Amino acid sequence: MKNVTLSMDEDLLAAGRKYAQEHDTSFNALVRELVGRTVKPDAKERTRTMMEVMRNAGGHSDGWKWNREEAHER
Repeated sequence: MKNVTLSMDEDLLAAGRKYAQEHDTSFNALVRELVGRTVKPDAKERTRTMMEVMRNAGGHSDGWKWNREEAHER
């Protein structure tokens, strides 16, 4: 694992350390988890996002069902 140096406001650092302590973790683990969630969302999150996009996409077949011939016409 590589070491990384970050710069941040002292108040933000203090609040982050306090939050980590209250949640029985280290500030380092908290940052690692947050970066990981941001750049590599888990499968549940991707599925939730995909379902939300599909729900909000609009459109509806109104019960119309394509048959093989109609599908190949297009």
